This record gives sequence, C-alpha cells and structure tokens, in this order.
Amino acid sequence: MSHKFSITRRRATALALTGLGAALLPQAAAAQTYPDRMIRVIVPFPAGGIVDNTTRALTARLSTAFNQQFLIENKGGAGGTVGTVEVVRAAPDGYTLLTTFDTHAVSDQLYKLSYNPHKDLAPVALIATSPLALVVHPSVPANTVAELVALAKAKPDALNYASTGIGSSNQLTAELFNTMAGIKITHVPYRGGAPAIADIVAGQVQVMFVSVPSVLEHIRAGKLKALAVTTAQRIPVLPDVPTIATTYPGFEVQSWVGMLAPANTPRPIVEKLNTSVRAALKTPDLKSWLDAQSLVPVDEPPEAFGRFLENEGRKWSDVIQKNNIRLN
Repeated sequence: MSHKFSITRRRATALALTGLGAALLPQAAAAQTYPDRMIRVIVPFPAGGIVDNTTRALTARLSTAFNQQFLIENKGGAGGTVGTVEVVRAAPDGYTLLTTFDTHAVSDQLYKLSYNPHKDLAPVALIATSPLALVVHPSVPANTVAELVALAKAKPDALNYASTGIGSSNQLTAELFNTMAGIKITHVPYRGGAPAIADIVAGQVQVMFVSVPSVLEHIRAGKLKALAVTTAQRIPVLPDVPTIATTYPGFEVQSWVGMLAPANTPRPIVEKLNTSVRAALKTPDLKSWLDAQSLVPVDEPPEAFGRFLENEGRKWSDVIQKNNIRLN
C-alpha cells in the first residue's frame, strides 16, 4: 500500500510541477520579448515636480536600454489618486506603469478609494529618496530648531507652516514635528508646491518642511533659512545644516519616488523592469543628475519596496489619526 501511495504521490507532484511550469511558460516568454512596443508611464501629478522630473530623467535612460519609447502622461488630481486609479485598471502586462511618491503609501488613510494602494499595484522599484528641509523666512527670529520651538511656545499663534495640500508629506512631517516638540504651528495648505514656496519666500507664511531641491537656490540666495534636514545624517548639498534628530532623537523623514505596475503583472516583467531601473540609476550621467537634485538612488529588489510602502503606511497612521487629517 505504501509503495503504491508513494508512486501516486510522485505522479501527483510531477503533474503539479508540470502544470506550474506550463503556467509560467507564457510569463517567461512575455518577459523575453518585453517590451516590444511603447510603454505608458502615468505621473499622477502636474509636470515640473520631483516625480515628473525624476520620471523623465529615468525613462530617457530606460528608453535607450529597451530601444522603446516611454510616453509620460501627467494626470494630476486628488493627491495623485486620479492618475493612480487609471494604472490600477490597466492591463497587467507591463505597458502601463505608475511613478508616484510619498502620499501613495497613506492614500487609503486619507481618501475614500475605489482601490487598495497596497494590493492593487505591484511594487517595481523604489527609485530614489530625498531629504526634506525645515526652512523659515529670514524674518523669523530663530536660527536653530531649539530657537524655533522656543518661539512657538512663547508665541503660540505667531507661526504658520505651508504645505502642498492636506495629507501631503509636508503636512504630515510638520505635524510629527509639532507632536515631538510639543508645539502647535498652524497649517496653511496650498494647491501645490509653487504657490506655497512663493508665499514663504514672500513672508506670507513663516515655516515649511519642503524637498531640498525645491528650495536649494532660495537657501543659497538667503531668501530662506534652513534650520535642519529631516534625514538621519547631514546631506552634502547643505553640509552645515544639522538634522532634526540632533534635537529630537528618532526624528527621520524622507521623501521618495517609486515605480509600480498593475497587480498581477507577470513576475518576470516586474523583475526585468526592476533590474533595468537599478542599472539606469548607476549610469554616471543619471547619478550626477540625481546628486544635483539631492536625490539618493536606491538599489533594491521589488520586495524591499513593498516592505517600505507598508512601513510608511504604519509610520504615518498615528500622525493621521491623532491630528484627524481627512480629505473626504
């Protein structure tokens, strides 16, 4: 009996493996010929921002590597969710991709979505990360984080901070800072980075957490004061600016740009894209461009990006709940 059972089990296993192999064959074949036509990349934000600029710089190299055109489509709205849902609904064949950033990881905590950002999209690659800078208008009588906190405590209603909108990484970072410092700097949301930066440069608002590339020239020109950066270590382009963690240990925030595909995109295609993105990021010209933007390229597999997104969602959950940050 045991002999017959052993033979039967071996046959069943062989059949199962044969079936699995047959199922994987079309995926492997698709990856070998991929891509054989133009690839659409949806950027769910307006042109000219960090996601758009990074996408264009990266896909120029991918287009050369694949010998195929990458068509960038900017489809902004609702914190990136309008463009994202188009990718969610696209065929999972690797010919429609999404590049997005910070708010994607928490979009399900802020919006009533028709999709699950963690299940309906397949992580392809975390492209790059970037520090935020804590900047103030030169009229603010504070030159350090400690002095800013002391000012906020002494004059609770005197300071406002700008953000690129409710639920943005600017707001979440500022609210985390408020909580850790025990202060309340008032939120003033804007419709995008350009008007927010214009108003802090003009002195209409006093404080902002903002991506370094967006304000680097203003800092160098003396139009804004950089009090700190949000990364664990100081950054090369602002070597004299300390970290917030120096004053509040454990404070660490980084902006990021990543690529995703519709769920169920064949694994070999995801891996091929991931490998190609990582190779492109190592090319001297793209690395030089990233350095100039204070963007740090990431060299990790898709699974690492998936874990990163999950961790980001958990990290900001308390901030969102405690401050009752909601959009609809």
